[in-house]
Amino acid sequence: MIKSDLSINRSNRFNRTGGILVIAALASVFFVGMAAMVTDVGYLYYNQARLQTATNAGWKAGYDKMLKIKSNGSPNLSEAQKAEIISHVEEVISANGYTPEEADLEISFENNNHLTVSSNKQVEMFFAKIWNIDSANVNAQRVNHPEDAGGVVPLTIPNGPVKDVSPTKYRYDPFDENEEFQSGREYILKLGENPLQSSGDIVPWGVVKMADNEHFGYTVGTEYIIKQSPATDPLTPGNFGCLDLDGDHGGGANDYEDRIKYGFEGTINIGDLIYPETGNMAGPTIDGVEYRMENGLVDIRIPVVSGFGNGQSTQSEILGFLNFRLTGSGIEGKGGKAKATVRAIYTGLTDNEEGLTKKSFGRIDPDNDATNPTSYLNNFKFGFNAPLDMDDMLLPENGNAPVPTDESVEYRLDPTNSTSTPRTVIIPISDVPPEVGINNAENLHATTIYDLDSTDSPDGVYKLNNYSFGSSVRIIGFAEFELLDPSEYTREGKNYDSGDNGDLGPYQPGQVRGKFIRYIIKPGEMPADS
Repeated sequence: MIKSDLSINRSNRFNRTGGILVIAALASVFFVGMAAMVTDVGYLYYNQARLQTATNAGWKAGYDKMLKIKSNGSPNLSEAQKAEIISHVEEVISANGYTPEEADLEISFENNNHLTVSSNKQVEMFFAKIWNIDSANVNAQRVNHPEDAGGVVPLTIPNGPVKDVSPTKYRYDPFDENEEFQSGREYILKLGENPLQSSGDIVPWGVVKMADNEHFGYTVGTEYIIKQSPATDPLTPGNFGCLDLDGDHGGGANDYEDRIKYGFEGTINIGDLIYPETGNMAGPTIDGVEYRMENGLVDIRIPVVSGFGNGQSTQSEILGFLNFRLTGSGIEGKGGKAKATVRAIYTGLTDNEEGLTKKSFGRIDPDNDATNPTSYLNNFKFGFNAPLDMDDMLLPENGNAPVPTDESVEYRLDPTNSTSTPRTVIIPISDVPPEVGINNAENLHATTIYDLDSTDSPDGVYKLNNYSFGSSVRIIGFAEFELLDPSEYTREGKNYDSGDNGDLGPYQPGQVRGKFIRYIIKPGEMPADS
């Protein structure tokens, strides 16, 4: 029994040792195979990177050539022009180490606006041949970004619904973290304006609201007292209807007279709190009004205020602005007997809507070259197709430009246009990064492109670390929209609500709206500088 047991034990030892050797042999083959695979995969990545670099260089050269041709008035490329671009692409790719044949080059022009360069190469394997894998394919492609036939149009929007509430005011409701544009929903892509009749200078008087309507209770064509002497209701002791427009309590009668003659040079907005300017100041009032009457400067703007406190103890809130025309009546006498009751005819309202002042309307110069701006009309009609990337800074284009805007929208909506440009467009989504306010104190509180008056001139530079931008916006995403004709607007009117609810405001000349289709890159999806 003992011998039999020993025999069994020896047999088990032999089987166990043999199994270990087999496993070791298989493991060796496995690890050698893994090393071979890592080597070959690394070689494939190396070749793909080289091919992509050459393809990028060829595409950029070809795209620059295409832009130059189009800048000479050729929105549609001829066959000869395409051949010229193709030759230039092949030349640059050859300079980067690949003949057109080696790269199996394919070059195409979609919709006469997109240039696509594709390449393909067979790469010989080393160790993978033990598995009968002699070669593998690597490919590269560069096409206009984003890769859509509509192209980027020279507009940008903030990340949230915008409401075009009046000729000079807008409202913006930024999205919360869990909010986004909704598919099929209408949004404003560019603000418009309906220029108001010239209202003249803002002068240092204020009228009190008399009723809750858009004219604050005043009737067009009616003459009103806009500065009293002596003071009567609704004014309070010490006040005669004058305002300290800059709030510094300094300057007194001299500043007051200058502001009557030449208008207030500063900026005041609806919602501002302002102190009354106490005292009758009959002499400066008479001299200022006579200067305006003698020089034909009879049109003025008057702030509408909530009321006048006792002296300068209480500030008044600015509710809006109204247009008046001086009549000169009530101004007579000199010295202590002077009468300085100023009368004027109400000629209509200016802009008493609540909102932020429009400094721009959402147009951008996608070339980022203020000294040589690209054609807004052509970029809108045919699309701007050079690469724009996340975190790129974009220059605002000042002004509304309603005529080229309307022409571009009509062209894209026309199914018979010569280049088959679709009504779908790509819009960069943008914000105002903190560096802008740091570099330019005037834009410290700017949140959208509409708050910026463009003064940057980066000469084609797009990144913050290469230029100190002080009046530009930053790309934080891309979205696709379907352009709408004004007859197709559904959120037109003044029934406003918070967030992405209610109307978007009335139509203003130069305004553009579209239905949201999809995000190409959603804000927050890609980290900064990615």
